Amino acid sequence: MDTQSTINQFDHFIPVSTSRLIDKLAQSGLSAAQIEVIHKLKQVISFQFHQKLVAVKKHYQHLNPDQDLLIQQNLSAEADTCINDLQKILIAANYSELNQQQIEYALQKTSPYGLEISIDFSAFSEVSLFYRGKSSHTIQIRDWKNFYLKKKNVNLIQYQRLFLLLRYHEPSDKPGLHLKLFKDILRPDLEMLFPECKIRMKIFDKIKLAITGGGGTAGGIIATIGKVSAAVNPWSISIAIAGFAMLVWRQISKVFIQKTRYMATLAQNLYFHNLDNNAGAITYLIDLARQEEIKETILAYALLNLNTINNQEALDSSCEAWFEQNFGISIDFDISDAMHKLQQFDMLSDDTSHIQCRPPPEQIIDNLEKQWLAFIQLQK
Repeated sequence: MDTQSTINQFDHFIPVSTSRLIDKLAQSGLSAAQIEVIHKLKQVISFQFHQKLVAVKKHYQHLNPDQDLLIQQNLSAEADTCINDLQKILIAANYSELNQQQIEYALQKTSPYGLEISIDFSAFSEVSLFYRGKSSHTIQIRDWKNFYLKKKNVNLIQYQRLFLLLRYHEPSDKPGLHLKLFKDILRPDLEMLFPECKIRMKIFDKIKLAITGGGGTAGGIIATIGKVSAAVNPWSISIAIAGFAMLVWRQISKVFIQKTRYMATLAQNLYFHNLDNNAGAITYLIDLARQEEIKETILAYALLNLNTINNQEALDSSCEAWFEQNFGISIDFDISDAMHKLQQFDMLSDDTSHIQCRPPPEQIIDNLEKQWLAFIQLQK
């Protein structure tokens, strides 16, 4: 049985819902006007991400493998723009990219499910892997040292969320950008996510089939020779040869049966770990990025009003300490994103030696409402 251990790393991800964070901030001593600022920030940031969703889906419409509309032929420029937009969204959603070295290291590991898989990377012109959140996951596997009679615990790295982007060299066969979202993927299982994979038979299974199949076939050959030598009529010879042919077919079928078991294991694991695909994955990611930027911005704003903050590092530490105190979880707060948003909404003073919100809450609310109305005017 698999068991999940405590979470080791959230990266910049804030693992509570926006509504729960707002409720907790409302209990921390903020004024009613400051709470209204938080709700206005949520409203304006949500609309900004709605605009991003419309723009990215417009670019992706020509590249969606699932599209059922009359569209123009795929354009390389469209694909490059869409990939660039997706990477920005993933970073905003607090995903981190796996570099080539990390991918190659993971692919060298044998899956704990016993699958050995090879991937034909030459089929792809673009491959990107992003993850969000890592944890230590304990599974139980049978050990050859104990003759596969007992199980032992093995600790593995698990990616809580994983995003895969693929583009084929030959778009005529499999056109568009293929986007996949997965959950709870063990690091040695990364290779199972790729479509161009071939399952190799394990050494143990090869030895087992060689012993049982080879021994059975050798015995069958000896028995058939004996029967043919002792046969007195053609009918007996035909029966002996037919029996040997059935024996050979049974041994061959064991190989196909074993490969079918491998494919069933692969399909079952992917079925329960798939979150979303293609256009649905874009919607999922943009909503996640929206939530993350809202949480980062309102937490930084609230702590600026609850504490005396001298610099950006102090605000970063203050946000992390407050979150651990109120939710019992350590996070790596993304202070740069939060500061960028506060500056974008003109909410910080110009004094770099002492960070504070410049206008009073009522003035911030008025400014945010003006930006909200400006957004609406642009949509007309």
